Amino acid sequence: MRPNKPLSEGRFMNIKEVRAIVDMIRDANKKELIIISLPLLPLLLGGWSVFLNSLHFLDQHDGLKFIIICFLLVIYVGGIIYMKRADTKKERLKRARYHIETRLRKRGGHRASFEAIRNEVNETYSDEDINELIESNPDIFGKCTIKKGNKPGITLVEMDPEDTQQSAPVEGSSAAAPSRG
Repeated sequence: MRPNKPLSEGRFMNIKEVRAIVDMIRDANKKELIIISLPLLPLLLGGWSVFLNSLHFLDQHDGLKFIIICFLLVIYVGGIIYMKRADTKKERLKRARYHIETRLRKRGGHRASFEAIRNEVNETYSDEDINELIESNPDIFGKCTIKKGNKPGITLVEMDPEDTQQSAPVEGSSAAAPSRG
């Protein structure tokens, strides 16, 4: 397996990195979106401006480049607003499941208080959100009480080895009991 190169060294973003960026945008509040969008906007518009200036057939139309840049600006802002508004509760729960499950597996112990989840995963998760996540994913999460401070918590539900059954071998297969000869 070769080591990951930084993007500046010719490595392309993989789908997980793109999804992480989209999730970050969807989970951001309005202030965070404005703070991130303001520095990005001039870079994006500058890039489009360079591209449009390289198209020499547009030189004969004075205001066309400006109109195209304004149109791209509207599409950019509209796209961010649409991405934020089109985010359904089901999709938010799916992302929360992934983020919280990842946090619980990485930290060991496989449990955390609701407060720790807010501090380390997403500060916007309310107790109701986490309880709804537990109720909608009973095969993954369970409720628990954290001893330190007697706080409500979330834990990973692990299947017990005795709960899992191996399938019986099919008759006539090589896995059947050996015959006595």
